[in-house]
Amino acid sequence: MEGRGQPEGSPREKARVRTQSRVALPPNLERVNAAAKQAAQTRFTALLHHIDEDALLRAFRRQKRQASAGVDGVTMAKYEQRLTDNIRELCGRVHTGRYRPHPVRRVYIPKADGGKRPLGVPALEDKIVQSAVAEVLSAVYEVDFLGFSYGFRPGRNPHMALDALHTAIMSQRVNWVLDADIRNFLDTAS
Repeated sequence: MEGRGQPEGSPREKARVRTQSRVALPPNLERVNAAAKQAAQTRFTALLHHIDEDALLRAFRRQKRQASAGVDGVTMAKYEQRLTDNIRELCGRVHTGRYRPHPVRRVYIPKADGGKRPLGVPALEDKIVQSAVAEVLSAVYEVDFLGFSYGFRPGRNPHMALDALHTAIMSQRVNWVLDADIRNFLDTAS
C-alpha cells in the first residue's frame, strides 16, 4: 500500500456551496449559472456587463502577490497603490473597446536535460481581465461538467480526485466484504 493516508470523508461532504466547482458565485453570476442549468440550448450573447469593477477587483485579489511582472513592469504592490483608480480605468477601457492586451514577456527556464523551457509572463492587467472573463465563462460552462470531472476546474485539484477515487474504492470494498460475510453466514446457516 502506498503512503497515502485515509481521506477525511467523501469530497461531497465538504461542499457547503451547491455549485460543482465548490466556489460561491456572486449573485449576478449565480443567475447566469441558473439560466445555463435551465436550458442547455441557451445562447449567451451579452455577458460583457458582468465584467464590472467588482469582477475585476475579485480577479485582482485572486492574483499571486509574488508573481513576476510582465513587459510593462507593473507589480502587484505598484498596481495596488492606486487600486481603485486602476480598476476603474481598466473597466472603462474594457467596456469602451480601448483595452488592448500587452505582449507576453518570454522567459526561458532551465530544464534538467540542459535545455530551456519557454515561459510566457503576461502583464498584470491582462491576468486580471483573463481571470474576470474566466469567472464569467465558468458560470456558463460549469453546468456542462459532470460531478466527477476534476481537471482544470476552479476549486478542484488532483488530490481531491484521488480522495474521491479512494472513497469510492473503499466503499465498494466494504460492500464486497459485507456481501462475502452475508454469503458465508447464509452458507453456515443452511
